[in-house]
This record gives sequence, C-alpha cells and structure tokens, in this order.
Amino acid sequence: MKSCLHCGISITGEGLRYVELQRQGTSVWCSSRAKVYLSKKAICTESVADVDFLYAALKKLKRKIGRFGRIRAAFGIPMRDSYACFLDFPGDMIFDDVKKSLRWRLEEHFPLSGEEAYYDAAEVGFPYSGDLYDKGPLKKYLVVASSKSFVDNIMKATTKAGFFPTALEPVSVALFRSAFAQFKDKDDASAVSKDEWQLCFFPGGTISLIALGYRGNEIFFRPVMVGRQMAFEDLVQNAAKEINFTVDYLSGCYPHFEINKLFLVSSAKRDLILLDALRSALRFEVSLLDPWGTFSYHERPKGSGWEASLGLALRDIV
Repeated sequence: MKSCLHCGISITGEGLRYVELQRQGTSVWCSSRAKVYLSKKAICTESVADVDFLYAALKKLKRKIGRFGRIRAAFGIPMRDSYACFLDFPGDMIFDDVKKSLRWRLEEHFPLSGEEAYYDAAEVGFPYSGDLYDKGPLKKYLVVASSKSFVDNIMKATTKAGFFPTALEPVSVALFRSAFAQFKDKDDASAVSKDEWQLCFFPGGTISLIALGYRGNEIFFRPVMVGRQMAFEDLVQNAAKEINFTVDYLSGCYPHFEINKLFLVSSAKRDLILLDALRSALRFEVSLLDPWGTFSYHERPKGSGWEASLGLALRDIV
C-alpha cells in the first residue's frame, strides 16, 4: 500500500516549524521535522516584518529538510497577519451566495474590504436550539481573510525558496486542528467527547490563543497578548484573567453555554509548571492536552512551537 506524504510549515514568533507526516491506511507517523528560528527582522509580535528576511529563513529551512524539488506544504499565517471570525447566514442560502455576500460584509468585521482581501469560508457545526434565535434556521460559517498584498508576497517568497504552498490558513485554525485530532485518536476519546463544549488555551511566545470548540468544531477564537516571554507570575495572572473574561463573555453570548474544563494545549515539558499554576488560579478543572501524545517517543519534537505545524500537516488527514 502506497504511503501519502503530508507537510505543514508554521510561521510564528517561535520560528519556522516543518512537520512531515506519512499516512498508510489508517496509520500516521511523523517521518521528518525541521526548524529555523526567525529574527525580529523577519517576524515581530506574530506579524511578518520583512518578507526578504523570511525568504532567507525559508531557504535555510529548505536546505535543512534536504529534499530535492519543490516541497508541497500547507503554510500557517501568523496571528496578526490573518483574521478569523464566525458569521451566521440563513440555512437555505447556498454556499456560492455566502461567498459572494462576504465581499460586501467583510469590512464590517475585518480591517479589510472585500477588494483588498483573499478570503474563504467553511460551515461549522453549532448548537442552535429551540427559540434562542428568532431569525429562523441559521448556519454558522468560519470566515478567514488576509490582505492580498501580504498573501502575494508570502507566495512569492515561499515559491522562490523552493516550496509549493498547497494551502494558506491562519495559525489559529491549525492550532485548533492539532488539539482536536487528539479527541478523535486517543484511546480515551469517548471520555473526552462527553464535554460538548471544549475550551482550549494555546500558550505562545508573545501572543496566546483562547479557542472554544463544540463537538470538535471551532466556533470561537480570541488571541490575547499573553505569552511565555513574560515573567512567569505575570503569565499566570494575565492568562487566568483573560480566560475568565472569555468564559464570562461567552456565557453572555450563548445562554446554553456551559464550561467546566479548560484544556491547556502544549507538548512542551516546561508547560507542566504552567498547568499546575492555572489549576490553582482558575475556578474550573484544567487538563493538559498534548497534540503529540499519540506519536512514538522518537517522533515527538522537543521544545515548544510545534502544534501549529502538526495541525497544518493534519489538514488533509482529519
């Protein structure tokens, strides 16, 4: 049986991270990993500062990977260079009409007009129920967008460096995918799936992400200016404050929202200390979710920053 190759490359403040997964039947394993650190001249506060410096780093990454020809990979766009939100549309509206209407609605939600942005949408499952909504049957869509000039520059840099981008998506989407692959694959998945709502905290270097899922569908993202580069006490205090604020906000938006657990999503050993601190600081249960938990020891990366690239490599698998 022929194996299929799936590659993901994340662009974040923690550097370029490349993950190569092979799939054969129902088996998936990590066959290669590589990383290249990015200077502040290339990326600053989760935003690409200079594409030329990014291009130089991409060339270095290509050499480290050591494969001939163009490498097909899905790329993750930094949080501050991409936008995501969730919008409601009538349930009987066909997808083509949803996409067309976004051209005129985009500027209401993002600092970009429909003419200035590349954008896409995907329907997500959401718990509409009873008479909570008076607009009739609705569908919720995840909408993502980035500026055309930024995307065009990224495409030029990646292709010039020897890559073939199969997809560009916000790092936030890839992070969420890496977490919920675990819900489907872990032996105790049935125990995890009993919680219809899943609130996750993804710690980053300068910016972290709070995300809400419902039965494996992402329905809320919120980047927060909290990260590992802060003093540890400040990190814990600010993370707890932002998480509690998010829970209160979601409770006001969704009358049927109920959360009693937070998942700290990380594969870095140093975040075990953060796990204990958040358990003491928050009013609900906190559990560690390691996206690399199903991989064998020799396949698992060391350090932080590998979750998004794993999520990108999983894009065509889950």
